[in-house]
Amino acid sequence: MRVLFGLAAGLLLLLVAQPLMPAYRSSRDVLTAPGREHLLGTNDIGQDVLTGLLYATPNTVLMALAAATVATATALIVAGAAAAAGATTRNMILRLVDALQVMPSILVLLFIGTLMQPGLAGLALLLGLTSWHEDVRVALAMLRRELQRENVRFARHMGASRTYCLRRHVLPAIRPALAALYLQNIRQVTLRAAGLAFLGLTDPRLLTWGGMMQDAMEHLYTPAWLWLLLPPALALTAFLLIILLLIENDPAGARA
Repeated sequence: MRVLFGLAAGLLLLLVAQPLMPAYRSSRDVLTAPGREHLLGTNDIGQDVLTGLLYATPNTVLMALAAATVATATALIVAGAAAAAGATTRNMILRLVDALQVMPSILVLLFIGTLMQPGLAGLALLLGLTSWHEDVRVALAMLRRELQRENVRFARHMGASRTYCLRRHVLPAIRPALAALYLQNIRQVTLRAAGLAFLGLTDPRLLTWGGMMQDAMEHLYTPAWLWLLLPPALALTAFLLIILLLIENDPAGARA
């Protein structure tokens, strides 16, 4: 997970440094092929593609990190409430989760995206609140398993509070599994956000990889697609590959 924290820190640094970067503005160099002046070429209004990538990267990745945080935290809170509640309340919570899983979340995203065209914060919140239910049963199983362990029961017998047991015993034990859930949520919300932007259902002023790919579709049958579509597509692919590698190596990284 240190790699993930380093990635987030680097993106925050990129956000802070944005005022020092070249302005992402139009020019007369329309659809210029990659060269010495524009390393990745320009789009149909003369904006530098490389500069666009620099501006789109923190927007895309930080949105994914925030949305995954909302989804994982919400799932853990709901699972904790179900674990602490009685059988009747727990069954009601699980029935609600089942109902949400039956409803296709992508349709909800498309409907709200069409109505609102959310910006960065709204998109992160929307993606997080439409993804949390998929992890509740997994988180509940982990919590109930840890709450039944001898060290937790002994601590409770000695007078330790639920909060103390949760902080000192339960959460450290399930941290590797939670990290894996978090990484999977990052991968999922990144793809969904790219899809919404690709369909033009996000704020048009929000620069993301998906939005850049959507802009490139108008030039799919011209040579310009090479420098308009490939850079954001490759950036998205590289980010998803990094997340997949982190998921594969997560247990070792989480214990580090």
